[in-house]
Amino acid sequence: MGNSEDKMVRVPKDMYDAIGDIIKKYPQYGWKGPSEFVRDAIRRYVEELKRREILLEKAVKIMPNRVKAILSKFMGPAEAEEAYEKIIGIQEKEPEEYIRKVVNILSDYVGEKLAELIARRIVEERENEGEHRY
Repeated sequence: MGNSEDKMVRVPKDMYDAIGDIIKKYPQYGWKGPSEFVRDAIRRYVEELKRREILLEKAVKIMPNRVKAILSKFMGPAEAEEAYEKIIGIQEKEPEEYIRKVVNILSDYVGEKLAELIARRIVEERENEGEHRY
C-alpha cells in the first residue's frame, strides 16, 4: 500500500473521527479507510484549484473586452472610458492580482458593492452568450 515516498499528515482527532463517520455514512464512494478518503479529498481539492485558476485566467482575458460596455450601464460615458483605459493598462500576469486591481479601479468610481455587482454582470453576460467559460 505505502512506499518510501509516502508522507504522513496529522489531523486532529475530531477531524479523524468525522472522516470515519463520513466513510460509514457514504459507503457508495468505496473509501477503504481514512487515508484513502484524505487522498481522494486532496486530489479533488487540487482539481478544484486548477479549475478555479483556469476560470480566473479566462476572466483576465475577457474582462477588458466587456468592461467598457458594462461600465457604461452604471456610469457616464466619460467615467466609463476613463475606468476602461485604466483597466486595459494593467500589466498583471497573476489572475487573482489582476482581478483585485480591476476591482480597486472600479471601486474608485462606483464603490466596492457596485464594483462587485459589475463583476457579476460580466459573468452573467458571458453565460447568457452561451459561453460557460470565463
